[in-house]
Parts: sequence; structure tokens; C-alpha cells
Amino acid sequence: MAKDELAEATASIYRLASVEEAAAPAGCSEDSQDGRWHRYVIERSGSTIVGQRRGTRQQVTSYANAYVDELNARSNGQSASPWAPRQKK
Repeated sequence: MAKDELAEATASIYRLASVEEAAAPAGCSEDSQDGRWHRYVIERSGSTIVGQRRGTRQQVTSYANAYVDELNARSNGQSASPWAPRQKK
């Protein structure tokens, strides 16, 4: 694989950019048995997905990494989106 092909392939995949502690969304408690709130950022060349989830940093990181794997599988045609099921012809 040439350098430019490798750079293009790397840029076209989603990756977890960060997970950091965040304030609870409006109407939600700051602390609970489920842990604190964290903000995660997923990036792909030119697009960004930002989400919040309650849990420990490790739990949120694990969730976000699974989300990244699912997004990459869908974008590579390895998995169908559960939101837009495809009919076989």
C-alpha cells in the first residue's frame, strides 16, 4: 500500500479522540450509583461526533470504543445500519 493510500485509509476511519469528565446534562443528577458523566469525542476526517454518557471513565471509554468499531464496520460495508435495514432483492 502506497503512503497516500495508507493516509487516505487512516483518515477515513473513525477514532476515539477523547473521553473527559463533564457536567451532567440539564435535568440529570451530577452523581449517582452509576458514576459521573463523561463527554466522548469521536473523529473522522472532517466530521466529529460528541456524546455524553454516565459511568466511570473506563465504562464510557469501553462504550465509545465499541461505538467506533460499529461505525467503522458500517462505513466499510461490513455491517448494515440497524436504523436503515436493507431489503435483499
